[in-house]
Parts: sequence; C-alpha cells; structure tokens
Amino acid sequence: MRKAFVSSARALILLFCLVFFALNLNAQQPSATTPQQPAAKPGQTQPPSAPQPSQPSQQQTPQPQPQPTPPEGQRIQGPPPGFDRPLMDSNAKPRSLTVDEAVQLALKQANAYQQTQFDERVAAEDVKQSRTAFLPRFTVPLTYFGTTPSQVRNAGDPLVMSYVSSSAINETIGLFNTAGEVDISGRLRAALRRNRDLLAAAHAGSLVARRALVLQTIDAYNALVLARQKRRLSEETLSLAEGFVKVTEGFIQRGEDESGGADVLRARAIVASRRDQLGQAQAGEVAAMNLLQVLTGIDFSVPIDVARIAQNLPTVADFTSFTDEQVKQRPELSQLDFQKRAALEDARAVRLEGLPQLTYTVNGGFDAANFHPLKRYAGGSAIFTLTVPVFDFGSRKSRETQARLRAQSLDTQRELLVRQLRQEFYTARAGALTALARIKETEAGATAAQQNLTLIFARYRARKATITDVVDAQSAYADARLAYFQAIIDYRTARVRLESNLGQ
Repeated sequence: MRKAFVSSARALILLFCLVFFALNLNAQQPSATTPQQPAAKPGQTQPPSAPQPSQPSQQQTPQPQPQPTPPEGQRIQGPPPGFDRPLMDSNAKPRSLTVDEAVQLALKQANAYQQTQFDERVAAEDVKQSRTAFLPRFTVPLTYFGTTPSQVRNAGDPLVMSYVSSSAINETIGLFNTAGEVDISGRLRAALRRNRDLLAAAHAGSLVARRALVLQTIDAYNALVLARQKRRLSEETLSLAEGFVKVTEGFIQRGEDESGGADVLRARAIVASRRDQLGQAQAGEVAAMNLLQVLTGIDFSVPIDVARIAQNLPTVADFTSFTDEQVKQRPELSQLDFQKRAALEDARAVRLEGLPQLTYTVNGGFDAANFHPLKRYAGGSAIFTLTVPVFDFGSRKSRETQARLRAQSLDTQRELLVRQLRQEFYTARAGALTALARIKETEAGATAAQQNLTLIFARYRARKATITDVVDAQSAYADARLAYFQAIIDYRTARVRLESNLGQ
C-alpha cells in the first residue's frame, strides 16, 4: 500500500514538472505573428504606441506599429536609395548628380542643340564668303591653242593659221589674272548684311535649342526625384500593410477575431495590391533614370543618386521680380527679328541688281607662238566691263516681292509668338504660386493623415474601429504624402519656366 502511494506521488510530481517546463518554454518563445518592434533610426519619428486592449487572462504581447515618415522628407540615412532593389545592379558604384551637373552633361551630348550649333557655324561661313566678294580673285590661266594650217596659200609661202583669231598655228598663253567687282550699286553690301542677320538668327536658334534641352533635362531630373520618392512611399505603405496583416493574424491567434477571418483576408489582399504598386513604382523609377542617363550620357549600368525632394524648399521671394517684360528677352523673338531683317536685306539686294554692275579683269603674262622671242610677246592688259541690266521678264521683281512677303510672314509669326510666350509666362507664374500654397496645405494634410493613421490603427487594435477605417486611413496617408511631393515638383517645374535664360 505504501509503495503504491509513493509511485503515484512520483508520477504526479513528474507530470507537474513536465507541464511547468512546457509552459515556461512557451512563454519564452516570441509570437510568430507578432515580431519585435524595431528601434527608430536617426531621422525617423517613432509614433506613440496605440492603446492595448485589457486581457487579464492572457499575456500582453507588443504589436507592430506603423512607422509613417514625416512629410518634411527626413528619411533614414544610408546608402543611396534604390541600389538594393532587384531592378538595379547592387554592385554598381552610384553617381551623385545635381541638377546643374545634369544640365552641363546634357549640353555636351549629341542632341538637337549641337545640330543648331553646326547651323550657326554654316551661317558664319556664309558671312566670310560675303566678305570675300569685295576682294579680287587671283588665278593663273595657262592655255594652249592650236589650229590646222590654212589650206589657202601661195606656193612657197610659209604655213599660216587657219583661224583669224589666232596669232599662230601653235599659240601658248600664260597669264596672271586678277578679277573682281566694284560694288557701285551696293548689292554686295546688302548681301553681307543679310548673311550677318542670318548668322545672328542662327545664334538665336542655338539659344532656343539650348533652352529646350535645359528644360528637358531639368524635367527629367525632377521626374526621377519624384519617381524615387514614389518608390519610397510605396515601400512605406507596403510595410504598413504587412504590419497590419500581423495584427489581424494576432487577433485570430488570440481568438479575438469577430469577422470570421474576413479582416485578415482583406489585409492580405491589400498587401498584394501594395506590392503591385511597389513594382510599378520601381519600374517607373528605372524608366525615369534611363531617360536622364540618355540626356546626360551617363552609362546605363551606373545608378544615379539625385537630391532629396524636400531640399531647398521654395519661398514666394524666389520669383516675385519676374515680369512679362522678360518675354522680350526670349531668343525665339530675337531669331524672328533677325530673320525678318535678313529677308528685307535680301529684297534690297535683289532690287539693287537692277543697277549697273562694274567688273574688272587685269592680266599680266605672254601670248606667243615661239618661246625664243618670248619677251616680245609678254605684257599686261586691263578690261573694265559695265553691265547695264535692261529687261529680265520680271524675274528680279518677283524675287524682291517674295523676300518682302517672307518679312511680312515673320511679322505675323512674331505677333503670335509673343502671345504664346506671354501665355506661357502667366501660366507658369500661376502654377508656381498655386504650387506654393499647395505645398503648405499638403504638408499640413500629410501631418494630419499621419496622426490619423496612428490613431485609427490604435483604435482598431482596441476593437473600436473597423478594417475599412484602417484601409481608408492608409490610403489617405499615401495620397497626402504623394500630393505633398507632387506640389514640390510642380513648383520647381513652373519656376524654371519663368527664367528667360536658363543654364547661363
């Protein structure tokens, strides 16, 4: 009897030890659905913990909290963003690039701006050719003129040439020739002024192409800045969605889920949607980077690190001195003005063709049949020719009318262009002013959306809010942040278009 009691007591003690050990081991293991909350890194704000529901019968386990980033753009410092992404080479050495450096690199690449520079150089050569028209032209013509002997001669007479214009059967001519035109009518001077105006118009065209290239490069740079920020925002919203899944799974594990599993399914669907948005944002970032690489000539294997989007936030004083008078300084108007002057000079040159033209030819050399008495047949000559135009069936008048019509057409183009440039100026100024107001409003909205998300998340954990409230809060937070970043980019895009001379 005593042995049986001792055996039963030992069995009970052993069972109690096993149960206690199992409970203690289970209490030391972290929950699979509630990972430890990471510590806030420098530059990242740690939101306050949401209130926890009271559960005296169960052990309280810390739940993950959403970590929204402040709208001021303060982010975690570390490697350049994007280099740890699957769409980019993580081993490539990044290149930091400012917007001014991007513009300078773009101006050195093969593009439409360089093509206009070639056109300008071609126009400069036309000016040189017009200047040389005032100078004489030097040539050395060497001529041999041979004829057959004349068949009409008396017996015993020497052979003579058959052509009356010849001085011998074998005639050799060697001259040093100088020829040119005396511009008594002013036609050459008008042609020179026309080519000078065309050169100035070509230079203005180069400035137009340069401005267009600078704007294109700045737009591409800002597009990359915004695309990178969108990708970062997609990562944040995905992290929030994943944290929310863990919270809903924790409710199911503790038996607190009242939706029958619907909340966790919807949370997982949101995670899938956020992952798709992140993939699209990554692809958009790569596309924006490739466009900037094309413009700047940076190799596609070299990632580009751009400035943070919230650096150097604008103020109203940045462009208050800009007025529509700056439109008159635009190179597009200068180009049309010089083209009109060139057309008028062209009409003047055509009209002056109706006046007499004086040309001259001065020769020095020999015209001999025999080289032995060469000195006898050596000397010089001068020929002056005055050409008086009489009638050309209206060809000259038609060309003059054509040139004047081009000048009138350029007047119409200039008037239309002035209106377009003024419209562009006022649109850009309104866009910049509106973007300034939007920056302030969206910054406040982003801060409110961040606080709202934290409160809604805490209320959901306390079972005082629905999953719809959390989803709406997450969407509102993402939209508010994106609107803030978009307002900054819109301001910079409008602001740069207010400058008359970009990249000078």
